[in-house]
Amino acid sequence: MIYRTFENAGRKLIAGALPLAVAAAFVGIAAPAQAAPAQAPAPIVRQIAEPVQIGAAGSGLPLERIATDPAATNSDPLANGAAAGAVVGATGSGAMSAVSCMAGFLVLAVPCGIIGAINGAVVGALVGLLVGAFAPDLVPQTLP
Repeated sequence: MIYRTFENAGRKLIAGALPLAVAAAFVGIAAPAQAAPAQAPAPIVRQIAEPVQIGAAGSGLPLERIATDPAATNSDPLANGAAAGAVVGATGSGAMSAVSCMAGFLVLAVPCGIIGAINGAVVGALVGLLVGAFAPDLVPQTLP
């Protein structure tokens, strides 16, 4: 049995290598052409835009600060976004996981809900951190 396997493998190897050998015999083996070494052209540098002149501090676009209340319990948008995302993610994902497992076995609804809530809290906290970092004005403050 093993002998037949090696015999078939040898036939397939010869059948695969035969076209390559014929092509090499008729065309020849490729050799690199001996060309003169190429020289790199001199770099061309030209100015595309005018240089920007920095004027007085009051000129230009008005910058607006995000209104934060220093008396708030937590005015950090990153922490508030992460907490809000974790709560929303845990609630939504836990409820959906519990409902989807309830269709199969009622006993599995609670473990599925807990696992879904943990997963949803982690993903929601990451999304909340990103929202707090890139759009902090969308995250409400935790007021006293």
